[in-house]
Amino acid sequence: MDKQSLLQLVAEILEVDEASETKSLEEQGWDSLANLSFIAEIDERLGAEIDADELAKAETVDDLLALVTAAR
Repeated sequence: MDKQSLLQLVAEILEVDEASETKSLEEQGWDSLANLSFIAEIDERLGAEIDADELAKAETVDDLLALVTAAR
């Protein structure tokens, strides 16, 4: 998954028009429900498992991208 696709996924999860790669996830409204949605979407789209504990530490879109890359 490239960064643009990930930004689109984050926007879908947060139900916004566009996600920011410069703002923190928290600033964009990311919460525990978003974590669950992200885990489910990555599993469905890529067949990859994201570690929930590592996801809880993610602060930026780049952190999410690193998790997805590591899970593949």
